[in-house]
Amino acid sequence: MQLLNRTSLIQNRKSEYIIQILRKIYRKTSKSLNLIRMKMLEIKFYPPNYLYFDNFNELSVIVDAGCGHEAEFSKHLIKKHNLQVFGVDPTMKHTPYLKLLEESTKGKFRHLAIAVTKKNGFITFHESSQNESGSILLEHTNMQNDEIITYNVESLNLRELVRRIGTTPIDFMKLDLEGAEYELLDEISDEDINPFKQIFVEFHHHCTRYSTQETKRLVRNICSKGFKVFTLDQHDYLFYK
Repeated sequence: MQLLNRTSLIQNRKSEYIIQILRKIYRKTSKSLNLIRMKMLEIKFYPPNYLYFDNFNELSVIVDAGCGHEAEFSKHLIKKHNLQVFGVDPTMKHTPYLKLLEESTKGKFRHLAIAVTKKNGFITFHESSQNESGSILLEHTNMQNDEIITYNVESLNLRELVRRIGTTPIDFMKLDLEGAEYELLDEISDEDINPFKQIFVEFHHHCTRYSTQETKRLVRNICSKGFKVFTLDQHDYLFYK
């Protein structure tokens, strides 16, 4: 009996090892194929993770939701195209940096100190003392592990955000919402999403209660609204018309 158990254990370990190897091969092969497809589609990459079609000009309008204090993607597009960016970020510690960016770009960058969620009104926001990213979700990994401060911020859904900006269409929207993207995108209508030509979403199943299956469900939902999709890593997704 002990010999059978030992043999079974060895076989199980071998099977697990083979599965790990096959998964590694699959990930590498998928990424290589996706890089080829990205080149064929002429999708651009800007570090650390942004995907986009670079068909902008000085009349383009960009929404950078969750821009952070550096707003590196906004700076890149303003420098290259002299376009208009609305940097949406409710984090109080980021505000001084974003106000300086408003001044240095002479208004090409405009800071909106609001959260983008499914709710219009005010919502509780949690700011991390150690990490750049805060969240409306208290179960977010940063909120669980860091020292945090909590305060109320104005919140807008996508339709109200477009009204606040006051212009359509919007050429590109980036959503880096630290988990709020799940409820925001769960029940979107065609009217909510049609003003946007490109939408880049960073999904946060790795640090919230949401699963990769829920991410895939939202991806299918957005694609059902007439968008095509591209991803390199099943984490950051570019939706485009």
